[in-house]
Amino acid sequence: MGTKGIRRLGVLLCLLFPLTGTAGCSYDYPDAEQTAPPTPNATAGTEPQRVTVSAAAPDDPSVLERGRRNYQDLNELLTSVPGPVLLFQEGPLDGPAKGFGTKEQVSVAGRYTVTAACVGAPNATIFIRQENPKVTLWPVEVMVDCPGSASEVITLQQGYVSAHLSLPAIGDTPWTGAVGGVRVTGDQAWAGTPG
Repeated sequence: MGTKGIRRLGVLLCLLFPLTGTAGCSYDYPDAEQTAPPTPNATAGTEPQRVTVSAAAPDDPSVLERGRRNYQDLNELLTSVPGPVLLFQEGPLDGPAKGFGTKEQVSVAGRYTVTAACVGAPNATIFIRQENPKVTLWPVEVMVDCPGSASEVITLQQGYVSAHLSLPAIGDTPWTGAVGGVRVTGDQAWAGTPG
């Protein structure tokens, strides 16, 4: 192989290398229609929350009714722990629109209670993570046996806290009415926030 062949090989590798580095990557950029409009009680400086877009509603009325009842039961489980709410999110555990994720700003550092709950599935796992440049809070994993709830007290610093549902099943499955949610509460949840 002469100098010309080495140059061609070098050019070919330079072109192929960036392509192979991104072949397995997936990027999720929110579209404008997938971003919820600001609500009147939204705090200044928070980012808009993502809206989960559902494929089609289930045709089976019994699944819709089961989902409605499960959301009612879920709300009862999540609100069993008193206190001002810093973060709240719920969503389906299966189906085309399964999962949820959200984040909120922590204005006052302190101890907060994380309550996770689920109804209609065998179990659920919810992760809580603190985003703070000064402190690294490893993700806190809250596992719940359904129907039921689990609570854990954690210490948060000023910054953002995020929560998301871990989904072990890959691909679209039909919605069975199973739901899960998370609620972060604490006496200092809204201290220092303009009212």
